Parts: sequence; C-alpha cells; structure tokens
Amino acid sequence: MLLRDKNNKSIKHINLMALVFALLFAFVATGVIILNEYLSFKAENEALRERYKEEQKKSALKNLHFLSDIVRYRFEQSKEEEESVIEKKIGEDIRALMRQESEHHYVFIQKKNQAFVYVTPAYANATFLDDSVESMVFEPLQWRLGSGVQMQGVEEVLAHNQKAYEDKIIDFVLKIYMLTLFLYLVSTIEYRYVSELIGREIRFISVSFKKASQNYEFIDTEKIKFQEFQEIVSQANAMIEQIKSKNSALLGLNSSLEEIVVQKTHELKQSVEYTKELLEKQDRFIKNAIHEINTPLSIILMNIDLYNLKYEKNRYLLKIEAAVKVLDNIYGDLEYIVKKDRVVYEKKMVDFSTFLLQRVAYFEDVAEGNKLEMKTHVAPDVFIVFNEIELQRICDNNISNAIKYSYENHALHVRLYEEKQAIVFAVENSGETIRSPEKLFNRYYREDVARGGFGLGLNIVKEICDANGVDIDVVSHEEKTCFSYRFKKERDEDFTA
Repeated sequence: MLLRDKNNKSIKHINLMALVFALLFAFVATGVIILNEYLSFKAENEALRERYKEEQKKSALKNLHFLSDIVRYRFEQSKEEEESVIEKKIGEDIRALMRQESEHHYVFIQKKNQAFVYVTPAYANATFLDDSVESMVFEPLQWRLGSGVQMQGVEEVLAHNQKAYEDKIIDFVLKIYMLTLFLYLVSTIEYRYVSELIGREIRFISVSFKKASQNYEFIDTEKIKFQEFQEIVSQANAMIEQIKSKNSALLGLNSSLEEIVVQKTHELKQSVEYTKELLEKQDRFIKNAIHEINTPLSIILMNIDLYNLKYEKNRYLLKIEAAVKVLDNIYGDLEYIVKKDRVVYEKKMVDFSTFLLQRVAYFEDVAEGNKLEMKTHVAPDVFIVFNEIELQRICDNNISNAIKYSYENHALHVRLYEEKQAIVFAVENSGETIRSPEKLFNRYYREDVARGGFGLGLNIVKEICDANGVDIDVVSHEEKTCFSYRFKKERDEDFTA
C-alpha cells in the first residue's frame, strides 16, 4: 500500500512512512545496542577466563615449589631409610604443611611406574591432563612432582556472569519496548489528528480548484488554517485573476484571428492551386519541349548521314554533327529524368562489347571535332545483365565528359575487360586534375563553369549505379583522369530466375 505508486504519494502516505521508518529505526538501534553489549560481554568473559587461568597457573607453580621443598627436605633427613618409609613421611609432611587454597587445587607425586606416592584425596582418580598442571622431576628418586587447578571454577564464574547479563538484557529490552510502544501510541494519535486536519484542507482546496477552473471563482483564504496552504491559495487566486484578465483579452483576439485565418486560408488555397497549375504546365512544357527537340535533332543527324554517303566529309558539317550529338546526349539525360519515376527499366542480357563499340563510334565525330583520338581496348564477348537505356546513359555521359574536358591532340582511352568477380568499364583522358572528385556526382555541380553544361549527367550515372549495385572509382592526378565502373557478374541461374 505504501509503495503502490512511486510518483503519486499523499501526505498520509508520507506521514505513515515516516512513522514506520521511526519504528524500524528504534528496533535497529535496540538491536545494535544489544549486539554491542553482547560483544562487550563476550570480550569481558574471555578476558576473565584468561586472567583466571594465569592466576591459577601462578598458584599451581607456587604450590609445586613448596611441594618440591618438602620432598627435598624429607629426603635429606631420611635418605638412609627405605623408600616406603620416606613415602609415608612425605605424605604426612604434605598433609601437615600444605594448606589447600580451594577445592579446585591439587598436588601429586608419581613414581616412574605411574604409581602415586601422594595425591590430594579429592583427586585420587584424576588423570591430570588439564592445561593448568605444572610438574617437575625429583631426580634422586625419579619422582614426578605436580600441582594443578581444575578449570571448573572459571566456568562457574562465567555461568554466573552469563545469568546476570541475560537478566540485564531482558530488563533493557523490556524498557525499550515499553518506550517504543508509548512513542508509537503518541505518534499514532498525532498522525491521525494532523492527517485529518491536512486532509480536510486539501479536500477543500481541491474542490475550490475545480470550481475555479470552471467559473474562475476565487478561493476563500479564511477557511484555510495552515499558513503553507494559505500561501498556495494566495498564489492560486493571483493566477486566477491573471487568467480572467488574459482570457477576456484572448476572446477578443480569437474573434479577430478567426477572421484572419479564414482569409489567409482562402488566399493560401488559391496560391497552392495556382502553384500546382504552374508546376503541371511546367512539366507539360518540359515533356513537350523534349519531344519537340528530338524530332529536329533526328532530322539533322539523318541528313548529315545522307550527305556523307553522297559527298566527302565536310569539316563544317563535322562540327555541326558533333554539336548535334552533344545536344542529343543532353536530350537523353532530360528524357531519362522525366521518365525514370514512371517507367520500369527492365533488364536483359546485353552484349556489352558490341554495345560499347557502337557508342564509341557514335562519338568519334565529336572527338574528331575536338581534335582528339579515341582508342578502344574492348575485350570481345563480354555480356552483362542490364537495361540498355540505363547502360547508354552511363557510357554516353562518361565518353561525352571525357571529350569535353580533354586537352586537344591527346588520346582518349575507352576500356572494357573482365575480372574474376566483376566487369570493368573505364574511360581515361588527359586534362586538368579534378579538384573535388567527391562532388562530381552531385546534381548541378560543374568542375569548370566556363565549359557550360547542366551538371546532370554524372548525377544520373550515380543514381543508376547505386540502384544496380555498380561500384564507381575516380582517380585524377598528374593531368590524368580515369572513371572506372565495376559491374557485378550475374550468374546464369539468377538471370533465368
């Protein structure tokens, strides 16, 4: 119940938790005190045991020396007599001279054959293996003299201390529990009284807040007894006053805003419709313009081909043909951009070697017009699974760019060869080193603005390569630039599927 919601606690819960923690603290403190008393008692008993042992050992040693003196004296006086007589006299001397300090002390004289000459009567059957036995050998007779103390005495003292300790602990615990019970009863009464007062005022404040939220009614501070709650209510009343004033201002503002919103919404709707209409017209214009451009370009190229069949090549027509083919390449890019989102470009098996040689032949006049020599290094019978339109965009844009950015009177190399896992198409030219290869494939980016162009060709190439898993590599240094494209080889079963 106390922990039903960690994030939502009432004052009753907090007070009750404080009371429980106080009780727990009292019990823990009592336990700690009892534990300390027990440890102290245990240490005291251990010290008492050791002290008792030391005192008894000293007493046993003292008795041993006294016993030795008696035996030596009697032996010196009676050494001419028989050993049995000496034994009897020594026993009489011991009984006459040695006073037993306590019932736990004893002395004994033992022969070499383990027979006793004398032993304290109460200990006639003892084994004398106690740790508190002190002994020595009387050499003339080879007797073992001993004195000892039985340790039952210390155990009796310790038992008496244990009983006194238990009585003390019981009395202490009873007093603690009585005090705890008294404090618990007082705390419970105080808790119930204070909780009732606080709960009553909180309920009043809660009801007043609900009324204030509905009709902005002020809370009566005269009905609040606790100063802390009075401060809360005063702040709430000030907030209600501000809300009332701001609400009236908002109502007026809201009415004017509604009119403005309606007006602006109507204007925005008209603007959106107008913009949409402009975009549709622009799209139609681009599509129509692309279509219209294609027709005259085709006518120009066809007539140039007819002229070349009848007459010798004309250098002026050669330049015209080169320019038209550049325009035709741009037209191909624009047409692809317009159609790419509406047309699915199906793949098929393409003879890449023949296809590339045809594209090189198409641009030979353009290269010749730019005073360039195109050299091909095309491996025969290289096949690839690709869409021809997309493959043409890759080939045409790379060959066209290589021609556009090459130095005059230099060779332009077009290569096609196979590696173990890929087919590589590469175009290399001699020209200015590319400053920012990483930007080449961005839309509308041009390395040399003065040469014109839209900056679309390589961006189209990048999109096609990304969509078909073709890796691109650009190397440009020492006025040599090479664009390489690695097409993954398709397995026959993949294409068949």
